[in-house]
Amino acid sequence: MKVMLKIKLAALLVASSFGSQALAATGDTAIGSLNISGNVPAVFSVTTRGIPGDLDLTPGSIVIQRLIGILHFKFNEDAASITIASSTASGGPEDGGGNAYSFGTAFSVSVPGTCNSLDLTALGLPAGVVLTPAGTDYKSSVAADLTTNVPVGGIEEDCQLGASWTGTSTSLPLAGVYSMSITVTMVAL
Repeated sequence: MKVMLKIKLAALLVASSFGSQALAATGDTAIGSLNISGNVPAVFSVTTRGIPGDLDLTPGSIVIQRLIGILHFKFNEDAASITIASSTASGGPEDGGGNAYSFGTAFSVSVPGTCNSLDLTALGLPAGVVLTPAGTDYKSSVAADLTTNVPVGGIEEDCQLGASWTGTSTSLPLAGVYSMSITVTMVAL
């Protein structure tokens, strides 16, 4: 029995010495690491919204900065160009045969109000500019250098697109539908 008691006592001492190793002691160190990452998405878009309704092409009519559409810009990359172009050779509405409407004064577009994305001086307010099929780059200095000009991380804005013209001096009857498309193309730097 005494031997058995001695063995039990020895086993208890061995077990207690192993148990003390499971507890932290001075100088023990534990390290855990958590790796995280995130991204800033590249946003670069222009969306157009046409304003419903036909143009008033009545002979002799005078139209000044009629709202014809909204340009919605959203981008956080510098713009190399923002080109506005006409789908027609004349830069204005044409009939199905490619014949331009004979305006009393040219059909021109402009951006009334504010628009950080476009160079409003280049768009010639209040008279506006005549569009070409090749288009013209109207990006502003802000759009070309967001780091310097917009430190908050980009531009999201709606810009109005207006048109001005004087109706033809040709007398009626004038037959046909005159139409065109305006294309806005934005290219990142």
